[in-house]
Amino acid sequence: MEKNKSKEQSSFDQHYVFGAEKTGHKLDHFIWSCTRAFPVKYPFSLGDGKPSSNELTTNEVKMMLQKLVDFGADNVFFSGAGWTGEPLKRKDFLPLLAYAAELKIKPYVKVSGWHFDKTVAKALAAGDCKAIICFAGLKETDVLLRGKQAFEDSLNATKLCKENNVPFGVSVLNTKYVVNQVPALAEFALGLGARSFTLASLIPQPICAEDQFRLLGPLEPKPQELEVELNQMYELEKTLGDKILVLAYEMFYNRVLKIKEPEKDLRTRCSMCDDLTQYEWLEILDDGKAYACAPLNLEFGDIRTDSIQEIMDKMRSSDAIKKFVDRRNLKGKCGVCEFKNICGGCRARAYIYSKDSLNADPACVYQPKGQKAT
Repeated sequence: MEKNKSKEQSSFDQHYVFGAEKTGHKLDHFIWSCTRAFPVKYPFSLGDGKPSSNELTTNEVKMMLQKLVDFGADNVFFSGAGWTGEPLKRKDFLPLLAYAAELKIKPYVKVSGWHFDKTVAKALAAGDCKAIICFAGLKETDVLLRGKQAFEDSLNATKLCKENNVPFGVSVLNTKYVVNQVPALAEFALGLGARSFTLASLIPQPICAEDQFRLLGPLEPKPQELEVELNQMYELEKTLGDKILVLAYEMFYNRVLKIKEPEKDLRTRCSMCDDLTQYEWLEILDDGKAYACAPLNLEFGDIRTDSIQEIMDKMRSSDAIKKFVDRRNLKGKCGVCEFKNICGGCRARAYIYSKDSLNADPACVYQPKGQKAT
């Protein structure tokens, strides 16, 4: 985290992006993908929009939150399962938010703006909850992908957050339609009063991995376009860093950073590939299954029956994870890349595109020095 970031800005997204400041608590990133239900189907939606038949009940979620406290963690990130899953589709969402606050857990929530009204805003404020508001681009692009009402709903959510002193960030889904909008999107987020601006990767998503290449692949930016975006994000971080937190998700953003600032001491943004040296990441899907990486189906227990410690212990002893930790196992250009120890590409995206999780990340345009030009 850059030194000119305020502590408040740092804490806003410290549970959201690898490489950020640590809290000193036992688990930095606890994500509950609470439902795969969504109100409207978009071109990038996964699944049928209905909740899973095995979705955690209210009491089971309370038990999960208590297990989180028992483990010694202090935060929970409420997200939909997949980019379009909507937490507010759960009728018990606001009571669960209040329960998290009772347990002194710091809640975060990612929402689309659907049914985000004064009642929701006030509940977030009362629970000391921070929000991530989703967009699909500037107005014309967002309306193209989500429709006019969705754009207005997201805009309304930012206004209500601001009126009720709920810190919020803006997350934009990174599709081929926004490749020329990145600087303008950062200014858009800044103008709304957002604390952060992020580009959210379209692939991978935690559900329906078998459908993502077919459904989402055609919507992704080209590798050359993504490279331009990442360099723009770097420049925006430098120019806007004292005004808004600018965050790029891609694993190989580390490579961009290292080239521009060789003195930087970096580690991979994937805690799984960093040998789980710290308790950083755990995702619980809507059905209670615990994952180190859901698209790769790396399941390590069930929150209904297992403690978080038991789940994390299974991860640490996993031969499957050790396979990713050893960068000598990587194939193609990722295997010969001089940045593989701080990057290594996205293993889930490699799997979604090629059915081999050790293959090169298809979204990276960089040609390693150890690879002959083709």
